[in-house]
Amino acid sequence: MTANSLEEAELAKLYCNTYRDMTFAIGNAFCLAAQSFGVDGVDVINLANEGYPRAGILKPGFVAGPCLEKDAYLLTNNLSESDSRNFILTARKISESLEDIVVDWVTRHIEKSENKTVVLSGMAFKGRPETSDLRGSTSVNIAKKLKGGGYYNLRLHDFTAYPEEMSKLNCGEVFTDLSQACEGASALLVLTNHKRYEEFLPENLNLTVLDVWQVCKKIREKNLPNYYTLGNLIIDMED
Repeated sequence: MTANSLEEAELAKLYCNTYRDMTFAIGNAFCLAAQSFGVDGVDVINLANEGYPRAGILKPGFVAGPCLEKDAYLLTNNLSESDSRNFILTARKISESLEDIVVDWVTRHIEKSENKTVVLSGMAFKGRPETSDLRGSTSVNIAKKLKGGGYYNLRLHDFTAYPEEMSKLNCGEVFTDLSQACEGASALLVLTNHKRYEEFLPENLNLTVLDVWQVCKKIREKNLPNYYTLGNLIIDMED
């Protein structure tokens, strides 16, 4: 099938990326809504999907990168105020809101501790397929917001991103070894779903861990009271 115009071709491209963006936003919205009822948002999504092929609700997580972060805005830029425009932008804003939710969570936890050292691991915009690309990364935005708040000693890590590019962010000390980054830290934020997190287990099990994508298999198996995901973040903050 061939596009009949440049406008049609461009809209088709924007539709594909915006549709994907919005399907992720549904998972994020459902995850946040569940916690208003005191229910783990990830658990209830898993339950809804189990044995029911019509569900297929995507798990919550960051929606970023050089395409998904901007194409909803490109699509709606020349649209007049309308229900469809508001619908598309609301979905985008839901996923963007996760940045401030995570920043608020870090602030709440670190304020209780004398140790202000926080490790941010997974600075590239995604982990699978792995990339070194920092463009449009939610992790970078979170690091900048924490840095801009004037608190915390931030340490940055990524399995694939180039250390020199992370250093240019000017948000904290860069580590190539995650275990070393976690030494003496108060909290670890695992911000992408890179497969290497599955086997990672910090020596200090008192470390507070936020596992955004529920990918830290060995840490999760320990059933630690200080292990969090996007599914119980707001529940914890409202306690």
